[in-house]
Amino acid sequence: MIESFANILKDAQRGHYAVGAFNCFSLEQARGAIEAAEEAKSPIILQVAEIAELPDLPPIELMAPFCLELAAKASVPACLHLDHGKTLETCAKAIRLGFNSIMFDGAALPFEENVRMSAICAKMSKGAGCDFEAELGKVGDAWNVNDKADVFTDVEESARFIELTGIDALAIAIGNQHGKYVATPKLNIDRLKEIAARNPGTPLVLHGGSGTSIEDFKACVHNGICKVNVATALHTDVVAAIKQYVDTCPNPNYDELRNVIIRTNKAAVLRHMEIFESVGKA
Repeated sequence: MIESFANILKDAQRGHYAVGAFNCFSLEQARGAIEAAEEAKSPIILQVAEIAELPDLPPIELMAPFCLELAAKASVPACLHLDHGKTLETCAKAIRLGFNSIMFDGAALPFEENVRMSAICAKMSKGAGCDFEAELGKVGDAWNVNDKADVFTDVEESARFIELTGIDALAIAIGNQHGKYVATPKLNIDRLKEIAARNPGTPLVLHGGSGTSIEDFKACVHNGICKVNVATALHTDVVAAIKQYVDTCPNPNYDELRNVIIRTNKAAVLRHMEIFESVGKA
């Protein structure tokens, strides 16, 4: 069933668990994610990122209708979220396509420009009945070994940012990184606690969840993180399963390969839902 992004996160905040937001780059991944949510009786957020606009990936115009149909027919609360929208044009396109929530990523911009752009996107989203997420602070790039991801979200800036933009959720930087980690990240849980205490009404989001230890995930969930983005961990599991299938099956066929992707993504999503403590919370 379609549930609003804001309601899903508010329920998580009240229940002291986090909802997994799982990036889907194929129809098989989306199916596996929804099957996992229904089996776990967990709320779920399906995500399609602006990176899907690259030529070798299914565009959001194709992914959105399928994901929305899956979410609508699911037996658990579900929604479709635009991940890392970089431009007003992409955010507007996602709204027209029926996304339930939008994220504008202005974290690389100066604070005032991030505020200005995020406020515009928030107003545009809410005018169309969509919820809105923005990012403040520098979430590192784990593909770049020289990127130390040491620019944490400032506590007082987070409060100003929320007040000036009217967002529904804030993605923060506490040492987390996007992509495949080259080393175990060191998360600043004390900074997370400070941001959560300063902004008790706003659900907080952890990007770059792949590669984070179970202990750090738990610390985040127990101290204010209500949404965790997961992408790379899913892709890594799926690629490994495809390779094993092709290497070991005497006569590989396309239909079974699709099932391998669905089953593997489902298992990966289930594993994360258990860590985030959202199982049984639908």
